[in-house]
Amino acid sequence: MVGHGLDFNVEGIDVSCFRSLLDLRGSSLDQPLSPSYIASTVKESDQFDLIHVHDFPKVSNDVLILTLKKLKSSIPVILTPHGAGSPTPTHKLSSKLYWSTGIPWKVLRSIDHLIAISPLQAELFTRICGRDRVSTILGAIPSHYFAEEVNFIEDGKLKILFIGRMAEEKGIRILLFAVHEVKKYLGKNVELRCIGPDYGYLQEARRLIDELKLNDVVKLLGPLPEEEKIRNIDWCDVLVLPSYYEAFGLPLLEAMARGKPVIATKTVGSTSLITHGETGFLVRTGDWHGIADTLLHLSRNPELKYQMGRKGLRFARRFSMQEMIEKHIEVYRRLAYRP
Repeated sequence: MVGHGLDFNVEGIDVSCFRSLLDLRGSSLDQPLSPSYIASTVKESDQFDLIHVHDFPKVSNDVLILTLKKLKSSIPVILTPHGAGSPTPTHKLSSKLYWSTGIPWKVLRSIDHLIAISPLQAELFTRICGRDRVSTILGAIPSHYFAEEVNFIEDGKLKILFIGRMAEEKGIRILLFAVHEVKKYLGKNVELRCIGPDYGYLQEARRLIDELKLNDVVKLLGPLPEEEKIRNIDWCDVLVLPSYYEAFGLPLLEAMARGKPVIATKTVGSTSLITHGETGFLVRTGDWHGIADTLLHLSRNPELKYQMGRKGLRFARRFSMQEMIEKHIEVYRRLAYRP
């Protein structure tokens, strides 16, 4: 099925949004094909000057792109690989098997243009797509997100926030082990709140919370409206993003915009956003000891979170929503009106 949820006009450009209604709350590769999504999009493609596909690798999107380029080769196709920090398989077996089919490589060779969302991601995809077919357009934060000043709730408790899908690749397991270690030193003076929808890992997270005896210090809040999410960012002392891979890492920027320090594992996205020791901390992927040590370091040096929060807030102001929109429009016009 295809959802036509949004139709609007931006600076003279008519935009129609298609999305697959098939969503098993699993990883992109775990979702089967959505034939009706592909068929409907191809059928209606003649009315569009170009098609912009978001997320890669994703089975339905990838088959859609290959079908479009075979049947409607004159229509430019743009791809933004939100889910892929780099053009390589992730640690998951399903990802390795999918890449071994050769489909992702065919997709990257067939698209007309790729929009990377971080400089390092652009560099990695340029090696395959070529420099002339890759643009970099960074993510952005709406103006209402930005805090006027840096504030923290000083109640003697270390308050940790995670924002993201409840999925294995987001490193929830690593974060829970880190909190378990921190609890040995701080007791009940630590709290972790997790915000985000279940993508197949919620049951395992609950099991691990029980096993590690963290029920008194961990709260799984699920997806929240934006206002409540902002209130929780304001509540925290630090946001932690322990992902195995991130193309950008928008929660990091959201936390910085509210004047909060961040801790993240070293991914394509986080290394583009965090200056280690200045706006936050970077640790090795999967290193829960490193996350725990960094959390304890922050708790023992309360002034550090203010210093990092102020630097992060200044950094986040560089990510203009208007600039992001203008750069997308520039790419659209260049491809739609090419000879």
